[in-house]
Amino acid sequence: MAPRRRPPRAEHPGLAVGVLVAFVLTASARAQRGPTEVVGDGVAALVGGASLAAEAEAEVILISDVALRARLRLAGQTRGALPLGPLGASLLRATLDELVGEVLIAREALRIQVAAPSPADVARERRRLVELAGGAARFTALLEALGAAPAEVRAMAERRARVRVFLQANLAGEARVSERQLEDAFASGEHPFLGQELDDVREAMRVYLVRQALDRALRRWIEVLRGRSTVRALAPWALGVGAARGEEHDDLAARGAKKGAPR
Repeated sequence: MAPRRRPPRAEHPGLAVGVLVAFVLTASARAQRGPTEVVGDGVAALVGGASLAAEAEAEVILISDVALRARLRLAGQTRGALPLGPLGASLLRATLDELVGEVLIAREALRIQVAAPSPADVARERRRLVELAGGAARFTALLEALGAAPAEVRAMAERRARVRVFLQANLAGEARVSERQLEDAFASGEHPFLGQELDDVREAMRVYLVRQALDRALRRWIEVLRGRSTVRALAPWALGVGAARGEEHDDLAARGAKKGAPR
């Protein structure tokens, strides 16, 4: 079962925010290869409940939800056989951290009653998930191989669409870079365009600075929301997710983990 859901210019902040949101929603978990960990389904994390006893108040992120997102990304990063084998613990942790951030923002959007995403918004997010998996053929083949229900994909797209609407409403002010700021940043040398003339990379530099500013603002939002919420990381491999932020890990979840590749 899936958890409950939900080149730009500075003169066009909405477009710039859209670029960052797409970047955040598609690049925040990296495929890390290394020692693999075999896990079974169960609860990966609870977001928003003060304890296991208050689970009804929390958003549930299942291990299968984490594995599905990780496999979608791996499918888009690889060619040939679908990624159906064991997943590395580091990849699972990174993907869970990504999902926790999405859930926190989606819950905040509901709390402050940000406009709900439209059907078109949800459809766009579904298309982005298809692109994440490397196209329609790999996306469909992966879902069929995993036995993932259409409702799971829709719930994922709905939550991502809600996150996008929230970020576009709250981060637009961060998407403006003045000419003076652009020139000063270029002169500092702290950018990836060393050895080039500013006039040749002005718009690329503007996008780079906007993305940096929006990324910092997004991280601040997530840190604030983490401070307001309880996040309990329950999966055996999830130890360390949010640990620096004082979040919790419950080894009791390990008792119910059965060996076998997660879906």
